[in-house]
Amino acid sequence: MIGQQLEFKLERIPKKPGVYLWKNKYGQVIYVGKAKNLFNRTHQYFDRPKDGKTSLLVEHIVDVDFIVVRNENESLLLEANLIRKYHPKYNILLKDGSSYPYILLTNELHPRLLYTRDYKKVKGKYYGPFATTKSNRYDTYNLLLKLFPFRKCNYIPRNKCLYYDVGQCLGPCINNIKSQQYDGYIKQIDSFFKGDPKKIVNGLRTLEQKAAQNLNYEEAKRNLDLIEQIKNVSKEMSLSQTVNLRGSQNEDIVGYHVQDNLMAIVVFSYVNGKLLTKHQQITEIFNDYEEVLNDYLIQYYYKSYNLPKKCYVNLSNVVIKQLTKLNGFKFIKPISGKHKSILQNAALNAKNYMQTNYLIYKQHKAKTDEAFNELRKILSLDNLSLINVFDISNLFGDDKVAGMVALEDGVFNKNLYRKFIINDLDANSDYAAIYEVIKRQYARTIKEGRAAFPNLIIVDGGLIQINAATKALHELNLDRIIPVIGLSKDNHHKTNCLVFQNKKQITLDKHSSVYLFLLNIQEEVHRYAINFFREKYKNSTFKTMLNEIPGLGVASINKLLSHYDNIANIKKASISELSQYVKENIARLIKEKLN
Repeated sequence: MIGQQLEFKLERIPKKPGVYLWKNKYGQVIYVGKAKNLFNRTHQYFDRPKDGKTSLLVEHIVDVDFIVVRNENESLLLEANLIRKYHPKYNILLKDGSSYPYILLTNELHPRLLYTRDYKKVKGKYYGPFATTKSNRYDTYNLLLKLFPFRKCNYIPRNKCLYYDVGQCLGPCINNIKSQQYDGYIKQIDSFFKGDPKKIVNGLRTLEQKAAQNLNYEEAKRNLDLIEQIKNVSKEMSLSQTVNLRGSQNEDIVGYHVQDNLMAIVVFSYVNGKLLTKHQQITEIFNDYEEVLNDYLIQYYYKSYNLPKKCYVNLSNVVIKQLTKLNGFKFIKPISGKHKSILQNAALNAKNYMQTNYLIYKQHKAKTDEAFNELRKILSLDNLSLINVFDISNLFGDDKVAGMVALEDGVFNKNLYRKFIINDLDANSDYAAIYEVIKRQYARTIKEGRAAFPNLIIVDGGLIQINAATKALHELNLDRIIPVIGLSKDNHHKTNCLVFQNKKQITLDKHSSVYLFLLNIQEEVHRYAINFFREKYKNSTFKTMLNEIPGLGVASINKLLSHYDNIANIKKASISELSQYVKENIARLIKEKLN
């Protein structure tokens, strides 16, 4: 049964190429897929008969996100990036070394053209990567070998070869070839991969006309076919690809779309030259849209600990200068070129995000406003613009961690989320753990003087957790500034009441908007804390046990860690299933070790 919000999004997904990300109820990415047509592909999961694996996946789908790209090549590359980032449970593992191919022009004295999957910048200039299956990239490579007289041999021989005789090599083996003699060909290759093959085509057209004049129609036809092939390939090259950029800089590209009094903002984040993250949000416009976007970006980067080297955004030069000065890194308004193309795609994704989330945002905003008004009355607080919520996660008192989520004007702001590893080894109770993380969080806020203090702190628990938080705040002289409340559970472990610092309790109506609002907050902080605990747990106890198995290397351990949360899940897995990720003899050793 598809949820109402998911159904709403699916009906508004564009019929364009891109990548889709299925998510479960915890917001985790469980599958990444590519599509020539996002609308058709995402609907196939629910319209067609499903095999066992797909049926299991569909049962866990609660939400969808997507990134629109310009062509199939980009969707293939982006899919690979996101699979490696998220390691989704239902994706087949990408095998090591399965990266997409490049065409390399070496930087040797007598350069060569090579077809390679091994990217090492010191070797020369790379064109690609090439992921599309529309044309055989190896055929393109062979075409370039025929067109350009670069040397074909790995080592220069003493005697000339057939390539020299047919005009496909300048013959450095027998001729004194200067590096400058290659410059013209290198420029032609650059033009070819930028979508401008004029010089190559003109040369072939001359040959075709000469062959036709000499009544050599077969040769003329071959040259015409080459011209057509070059035009088709070069047209694809002119689109290039904007998913994996040359270089290893961290860059952000910001696009936006305005509708009514709302602005959808999309931030594409490139890490080491690869598109890995899309941050998106809808915000209200109360004044000029440039001012809203300017304020948003100041806030977005002010609280970020992973700043890019550059940020490309379409704003006035005055605002660009202000943002550069305030944030400490360069903001740029792209006029043309690849970054302008990426910005246009980011703006398209912002428009799509608005279309799929407009009514959802409006409904959520109305419910949030209603819940806020009710909560303000209950708490006698006028301002709830920033709320911090804390939760502790552990297993039998071991490996204790904590999570903090934040809401700004009722909306979760993941830039403000924080993870804590409990440092006090004697912190065997929730009281000690809450005391530690509250004190650490706000002592840091005081020291840095950057972020604002919350208007409210919510702890998952009752009076014990409230007292711990209050003690920490008192020692920081903040107890009279920041109120603390707790979300207490009944005997059935269901949230049922608000607890105050003065021991007062208010039972919540489970049909009220404020109850649903607080329950959503509680689920989000619990999800965040438990995911951090699982991450830490599987990278400690779990990884230590695997390291003890002879023949099981780091790469194989990382594959297992990406697909199994704990030892219990590995125990349940058959040797055959484990053999998908490691060798069969290693799978047997793993089972023996765990049993």
